[in-house]
Amino acid sequence: MFEAPQPAEFPVILFQDEDILVLQKPASWFVYPPDYKFKGRTPMLPTLTKWLLQEHDLRAFPAHRLDAATEGVMIFGLTKEATANINHQFKTRQVKKTYYAAIRGWMAEANGLIEKPLPIASTGEIAESITHYRTLSQIELPYKINSPHPTSRYAWLEVLPQTGRWHQIRRHFDMCAHPLVGDREHGDSHHNRFFRDQLGINGLCLFAAELRLVHPTSGKELVLAGVKTERFGKLEELFLGKV
Repeated sequence: MFEAPQPAEFPVILFQDEDILVLQKPASWFVYPPDYKFKGRTPMLPTLTKWLLQEHDLRAFPAHRLDAATEGVMIFGLTKEATANINHQFKTRQVKKTYYAAIRGWMAEANGLIEKPLPIASTGEIAESITHYRTLSQIELPYKINSPHPTSRYAWLEVLPQTGRWHQIRRHFDMCAHPLVGDREHGDSHHNRFFRDQLGINGLCLFAAELRLVHPTSGKELVLAGVKTERFGKLEELFLGKV
């Protein structure tokens, strides 16, 4: 029996047919073992491919990746043909990906485009990287956090990455001096602690909310939406006043 380290949440299968499987990936889960990061070590880390095989007897092939810290919707192929088809849709930018993110500060332009080249994870080659965003809400809180300013600003964004580089959304907004809240690698530890300790919102505030693509066999359009998590709900309440 596969046991994920506690207190990790477990994935939720949202849809399955003969060709594809769609699930909600919790934060802290890897898609499959990140051997490249742990040379000579075999840490007990929860992985989606192992969980699907051991808990559901499913050999599923991930058609794309999400960072371990990111939660949200993912699609897997259940046949090599379906996986190849979906991979092709991702590589040719036919898949529309929608994320939601909380950032520190307010963007200079409420809606815009970030075009900053980033290295490809596998080769290090610098490649075109494009991220569209739209500001949904801006707030200013009466807290001074590692700054001479008496208040702190944050924004809630809809993010549509056109390309899929490693940590693309996280690095793009960090390069704009507006890192994602809760980002331990590219973010601001002072603001991360404030959200965790004062607002009760812990972890990376980035959610893979929706995928739009074509079913690899039927050719029908698929709109695959993730489910709202506790952290997502708290952020909606903070930024949008939704309970």
